[in-house]
Amino acid sequence: MYVLWNRLSLRLRLFVAFGVLFSLVMIISLLLQSRFYSQSRVDSLITQELPAQLEKLGSAVAFQLAPSLQVSRSLAANSFIERWIRQGMPESDLWMIEAEMARVHNQLEAGIVFIAANDGQRIFYHHYQNGQLNRREMRRNNADDSWYFRYLGTEAPYELNLDSNEFSGEQLQMFVNYSSNTLNNTGEPISVAGVGLDMLHLAESVSAYRLGEGGRASLANQDGIVEVKAEGALIQDLNSSAALQGLQGHQKVAVAQVVQDGEALFVGTIWIEDLQRYLVVEVPRAEFMDPISQQLYRSMLISFVLLLISLVLLYPLATSLSRPLVHFQQQLLGISQTLDLSRRIDVSDQAELGDLAKQTNHLLERLSHIIQAIFRNADNLSESAGRLAHTAGLVNQNNDLQQQVSQSMAAAVEQMSSSVAEITSTMEELSASSTQIADHSQSVVDVANLTLDSSKKGAQAMQQLLQHMAEIQQDNARSLDEIMQLGAKSKQISKVMDLINTLADQTKLIAFNAALEASSAGDSGKRFSVVASEIRRLADSVTDSTFEIEERIQEIQDSISRLVITSEKGSGSIQSGMEVSAITADDLNALVQAATKTSNAAQQISLSTKQQKTASSQVVIALRDIANASTHNAQSVRSITEISEEMVNMSAELNQLVQEFRVANPAGTTSDRQDQ
Repeated sequence: MYVLWNRLSLRLRLFVAFGVLFSLVMIISLLLQSRFYSQSRVDSLITQELPAQLEKLGSAVAFQLAPSLQVSRSLAANSFIERWIRQGMPESDLWMIEAEMARVHNQLEAGIVFIAANDGQRIFYHHYQNGQLNRREMRRNNADDSWYFRYLGTEAPYELNLDSNEFSGEQLQMFVNYSSNTLNNTGEPISVAGVGLDMLHLAESVSAYRLGEGGRASLANQDGIVEVKAEGALIQDLNSSAALQGLQGHQKVAVAQVVQDGEALFVGTIWIEDLQRYLVVEVPRAEFMDPISQQLYRSMLISFVLLLISLVLLYPLATSLSRPLVHFQQQLLGISQTLDLSRRIDVSDQAELGDLAKQTNHLLERLSHIIQAIFRNADNLSESAGRLAHTAGLVNQNNDLQQQVSQSMAAAVEQMSSSVAEITSTMEELSASSTQIADHSQSVVDVANLTLDSSKKGAQAMQQLLQHMAEIQQDNARSLDEIMQLGAKSKQISKVMDLINTLADQTKLIAFNAALEASSAGDSGKRFSVVASEIRRLADSVTDSTFEIEERIQEIQDSISRLVITSEKGSGSIQSGMEVSAITADDLNALVQAATKTSNAAQQISLSTKQQKTASSQVVIALRDIANASTHNAQSVRSITEISEEMVNMSAELNQLVQEFRVANPAGTTSDRQDQ
C-alpha cells in the first residue's frame, strides 16, 4: 500500500488526501451531532417531558378522585348515622339511612354507596346501588367480609380497596373506605363508609393517556402489581427487574430506561397519595430515537452529495496546485539531461516552491564553480600523478636515472631490513641476560628480606626478655623489703614474749604469797588456796607456752636471715643477666640495621635489573616494529607505484567526464571543456 501510494502523482495524492479528509470530517461531525442530539433528546424526555406528563396525569387522576374521598369522609362522619347506630340500628329508621345514601349517590353519581355499621355487638353492611338498598350482617369467618377486618387492623383513616362482593357482582370496584372518628364500646370505629368507583371509567381515563404514539399509562398498587393498564402496555409487575424495583418507594417522579420483552422503554412512576397507587407511564425508546436516525440518514445523504460536488471541484484545484511543481520538475529534468550548469530554474511561485527554486539555483551555481575548479585542476592532477610515478622509480620507462633511483631505494630498504634484523637478535640476547639477572636479584632480595625479618624477630624477643628481667628484679626487690619487714616484726614479737614471761613470774610469786596467806587463814582460806593453786598452774602453762613460742620465733628469724642472703645473691645474678641482655639487644639492633641496609640495596638492584629488563623488552618490541615498518615500506613503495598508475588513469577519466559539463565563463557565455 505504501509503495502504491509513492507511485501516485502529486495531483492524485492531493486529490485522495483531501477527499479522505473531507469524508472523515463529515462523518465524524454527523456522528457527533447525532450523538449530542440523541443524548439531549433523552435527557429532555427523562428530566422534563416525562415528569411533566406524569405530574399532569397524576393531578388529573387525583382531581377525579377528590370528590369521592370528600363524600366518603363526610358520610363516615355523618352525625345522624352515628346516632342511629348507637341507638341499636332500629329497622324503623332504616328508610332515613337509605334516603341519606341515595342523596350521596345522586350527588356524586357514584356506582355504589355503602356503610358498615358497628355498635359493638353486631356489624351490618348496607349496600346501595341502582336505587336499591341491600343489608346483611358481617361475620369474621366470611371471606367477603375480610376486607373490613383487615382495614380495621391497619388503623388507617382511609384506604382504596379493589374488590367485589355479592351485591356488586364479579366486576371489580374501587371502594373508598373511610372510618369514623367515633369509637364504640369495643374501641372500633362505629362506622366505615364510602363509595365504590367504576374502575372502567377510571381505567378508560388512564388508558386514554398518550405520550406520542406508543406511550401507555398504568396503575400499580403498593406491592408493584399493575392493576389497571392500557391496551398494549408491557409492564405487568414493577418487581420483574432491578431497574423497575428502583422506581418504587419514591414520593416524587422517578424515571428509568428498561428493556421489557425485548423492547427498550422509558418508564416513569409517580405516587398518587389519594389513590394510594403508582401511576406508571411507559414510552418506547424507538419512538423517540427513530426520527433522529431518519434525520441522520437524510443528513448523510445530503453530505454524500456535497462530498461528490466537493471532489469534482477538488480535482481541478489539485491540478492547479501541482502545476508549478510539475513545471519545476521538467526544468530540473532538462538540466540533468543536458548537464548545462549555466541554466537556471524559473518559477512564478513566491512561497515554499519559490524558496526551493532559489536554493536549487544556488546549488547549480555552486556546482558550476566546482566544475570550473575541476577544469583547472584536472591537468595539474595528471602532471602530479606522472611525477609520483617517476618518484616511485617503478614506471616502465627507458630512463637510466629512474632505474638508479629504483635500485637505490630497493638497496636502502634491504639494507635497513638486514640491519634491523641484526640489532633485533642482539637485543633479544641482551633481554634474555637481563631476565636472568632480574631473577637472581629477586632471589637475593628474598634472602635479604628473610634475614631482616629474622633479625627483627630476635630484637623483639630480646626486648621482651629485658622487660621480663626488669620485672623479675622489681619483684625480687619487693620480696627482699617484705622479708626485712618480717624480721623486724619477729624481733618485736620476742620483746612481747619477754614481757609475757615477766608477767608469768610475777603471777607465780603472787600465787605463792596467796597460798601462804591462805594456809595461815585456816579453814576460811581453803577456797582461796585452791584459787591460788590454779593461778600458779596457769602461770606455769603460760611460761611453757612462751618458751615454745620463743623457739619458733628464733627458727623464723634464722630462716629470714638465710632468705635475705639468698635474695641478695639472686638480685646480683639478675643484675648481671640484665647487663648481658642489654649488650645482646644492642648487637641485635645493629644486626637489624645492617640487614635493613642489605635488603634496601638488594631491592634497589632488583628494581634496576627489572627496569633494564623492561627497557630491553621495549627496545626489542621497537626493533620488531621497525622491521615490520621496513617490510611495510617495501609494500608501500609497490602500492605507491600502483596508486600512481591508478591516478594517471583516473586523471584521464576525469578529463573525459568534465568535458561533458557546460558552464558559464566569467563573460556570461557558456563553454565546455573542449573549448578551453
